[in-house]
Amino acid sequence: MPGVRIRSRFLFFTLLAALAPIAAHARLGDSAADLKKRFGRPELESRKDNLFWLFEGDNGQLLYTVTLNADGRSIAEGLKPHKRARFHDSDAQVFMDSQLAPFEGSKTLRVVKPGEPYRFAGQDFVCQTFEHVVLDEPRGLLLVWNKSANPSVLVVSPAMFQRGK
Repeated sequence: MPGVRIRSRFLFFTLLAALAPIAAHARLGDSAADLKKRFGRPELESRKDNLFWLFEGDNGQLLYTVTLNADGRSIAEGLKPHKRARFHDSDAQVFMDSQLAPFEGSKTLRVVKPGEPYRFAGQDFVCQTFEHVVLDEPRGLLLVWNKSANPSVLVVSPAMFQRGK
C-alpha cells in the first residue's frame, strides 16, 4: 500500500528531524554553555549540575538529561520517553550514533554480550539480557541502552562514578 509506506516514511523522517539537535551536537564533554546555546534554555535546572530538555516527537515527548561536573562539562547524558510517550529503536539509535561518532574506528570499542561481565571506572558490571552495552574503557565511554519496559539510553564517562568521592 503506497499511502501507508509514504506515511511511515514521513513519520520516520519527522522523528529524525525532532531528534536532529541531539544527534548533531550532544556528546559527553560538552560544556553547559554550549548545550544551552544549541538547545535553548533548559526546561528545568533542578541543581546546577543537572539540565533537562524536552523534545517533541511523533510518539510524544522525549526527555534529554545532562549531568555536569564541577567545571560545567557533561559527564552523563540520557534520553528516555517522557510520561506516556513511546520510545522506539530509532529514538535510541539516533542518540547512540551521535555519542559513538567520535569513537569510530576505535580498536578498544566493543559491544558487551548479555550475561558477560565487564569493568568500567573501577566497577564491575554484568550485561543484562534487556541491555545493549557499548564499552570503550580506555577512552572513557560506557553506553547502555535499557530495552526493558522503562526504556532509556544512557552514556557516561568515568567522572560520573567519581562524583561525591
